[in-house]
Amino acid sequence: MSENGGREEEEELKMEEQKKKYEVLMWGYLPGVLSHKSPLTSPVEVQLPDNGIDVQSWKDVCGGGCGFAMAISAGSGKLITWGSADDQGQSYLTSGKHGETPEPFPLPTEDPIVKAAAGWAHCVSVTEKNDVYTWGWKECVPSSKVVANFVSGGSFEGDAIRKESVPTDQESPQSQGSKPIGGSVAHQDNKKPEETAKRRRTMTAKQELESPPLADESLSAPACIVELDPGVKITSVAAGGRHTLALSGHMKYEDMEEL
Repeated sequence: MSENGGREEEEELKMEEQKKKYEVLMWGYLPGVLSHKSPLTSPVEVQLPDNGIDVQSWKDVCGGGCGFAMAISAGSGKLITWGSADDQGQSYLTSGKHGETPEPFPLPTEDPIVKAAAGWAHCVSVTEKNDVYTWGWKECVPSSKVVANFVSGGSFEGDAIRKESVPTDQESPQSQGSKPIGGSVAHQDNKKPEETAKRRRTMTAKQELESPPLADESLSAPACIVELDPGVKITSVAAGGRHTLALSGHMKYEDMEEL
């Protein structure tokens, strides 16, 4: 088969793929989807937003997200988020404050997203040009260049930042409230260890019920582009609870000459 024939076949396959319409189904716990915040016990189709999407179809779904969901639209490759609720703390900020209605996440780029993943309260995405963006809980975001912020709704900034050191006594909202009451491992009031632990668990559970996690924007890093060495090409990403993995390759020397 000639080179031209191979390209024509590849174009035909691409056109056929574009004609297909994919649906996204969701189920489980997405607190912002239903008013009573009950889990979805059966699959429900996710509706694409009417605005900002040029093709009413999906390209891919993304793993992760604690209390929110992500998927990529076909055509323009927008990253769509939804499912969080305003009492979900940092995960609500990380989702772009998108609840019942799926909406494009305000990334500071128009380049199509080809891959994305979420952890507990941080996200990472890769564009068609192999640029990597990450945002969310600060301890999960590397030193990088800020290109947008939550407050201004996606305005650009050019200043480079360095990740602030997290004080040793600062904990994530997920773990707040889990410190022993009294701040000491010594058994107080001559209580038995079992009684002390039981009382501690009871008080912690009560505190969590009465004090929902706060959405503190000072603890969240806005969308940042990850600075990589020249020639490093990220093709895929994955996120754990509080960490990120990226699959990298290297450009050919001829391609690097164009940089």
